[in-house]
Amino acid sequence: MKNDTSTEFVMAFAVGALLGVGAALLLAPDPPTRREKLMNELKPYRKKLGKKTASARKQMGRRASAAADMGDDLVEAGRAVAKDLREEVADLVAEARSEIAATVENQLDAAQDALKKGAKRIRR
Repeated sequence: MKNDTSTEFVMAFAVGALLGVGAALLLAPDPPTRREKLMNELKPYRKKLGKKTASARKQMGRRASAAADMGDDLVEAGRAVAKDLREEVADLVAEARSEIAATVENQLDAAQDALKKGAKRIRR
């Protein structure tokens, strides 16, 4: 009889332990996702970033007219460079066309000469 009660006690203890572990696992909060972990780590930096962006926004407002003037100057300079570049490219293309035309003409002359020589050989 002593054996039966101790066996029942051990079985009840094991079942209780298993139920307790199961309940603990079911009631445990979900582990934070990567995103949640990252957001928690970045919270202090977000406040600092907010302050820095407000300061930067103010400074940007102060310097906007100067930047606009510089931008206009850069646009004008860019247009001048683009115009010069177009002219250079047009000159290069014209030169290349004339060289190609001369080469084709030379090749045609050489081909005609070769045909004439071939025709003379055939006539003989």
